[in-house]
This record gives sequence, C-alpha cells and structure tokens, in this order.
Amino acid sequence: MKKFFAQIFLLFLCCNFAFAESGVTAFSVLKKNYPAVNWNLKSQIKGNFDYDGVTDYALRGRKGKKFVVGIVKGLVTEKSKHWTLEFGEDAGDQGGLCSVKSAVIAIDDIDKNYVRFAVDYLKPDFAKRLQSVPKNSKGITISDRMCDSFQIFRDKKIKQFIWWQI
Repeated sequence: MKKFFAQIFLLFLCCNFAFAESGVTAFSVLKKNYPAVNWNLKSQIKGNFDYDGVTDYALRGRKGKKFVVGIVKGLVTEKSKHWTLEFGEDAGDQGGLCSVKSAVIAIDDIDKNYVRFAVDYLKPDFAKRLQSVPKNSKGITISDRMCDSFQIFRDKKIKQFIWWQI
C-alpha cells in the first residue's frame, strides 16, 4: 500500500513539475499573439470575465499611442482564447481616453446597481444585454482619472467583449 501511495505522489510531483516548466501564463499568451503591444505584467487582474466559472486574466498594454486591454480565458494554455480591445487618446471621441499614459484597469462588479444605472442611461437593447449577465459577474474598468471610465463586459449573445462609457 505504501508503494502505491509513493507512486501516486511521484506522479503528482511529475505532473506539477511539467506544468510549472511549461511557463504558460496570460502574459506569455498575449505577448506571443500580440508582439507589437508592450504588455504590463504588473497590471494583471483576475476574475470570471466570461461567466463560465473559471478565473480569467486581463492585462493592460500600449501599442504606439493606443491603450490595449488583453483578456485571456482561464485555465491558461498556449491555445487559450484571447481578446483585445484598443482605445486611442482623444477626449473628443466617445471611444477615446483623455490620457493613455495614465490609464489603468481594475475589476468591476456587475451588480444590480450597475445594471440599473445602465438601464437608465443606455440604449434599451444594450441595457438588455447587460441584464442577461449572471449574478456575481465581473467586468473590467478602464480609468485614466481624467475622462469618463469605460466598463467592459462579455456579451453572451454575440460572444464578444463590449464596452460602454459612463
């Protein structure tokens, strides 16, 4: 019996060692697939962004004069699904930041107040999409501390990450 447990333990160690040696992270997936983006490893946040019960990852990056948010589907492998959203620097554009240089990302709780605010201020179709987001869902906020923030969430209907600005 001891021999059996010793073999199981060795198998466990080998599997963990092989996984650790692979070195696949959300950062490495984004760096490999978007080499023109300068990714900020320290900006990584975690949350169930696609509502499948598994932790996903998001990082911020810069590509020239653009701010980029990269999202990687968890359990991270070399073949993990990944998405990016780009934002320029233009205070006069609804899709632009006032300052790309000072922009950061953070986890956003999509709760009842968030949905109620969206229903009051957004187009009915867009707000309806937001209402279909499961309870305890997470989104991503982009803030440059100068202009209105962007809220990013996964639209289950069209299977894409979308954003709105408040």
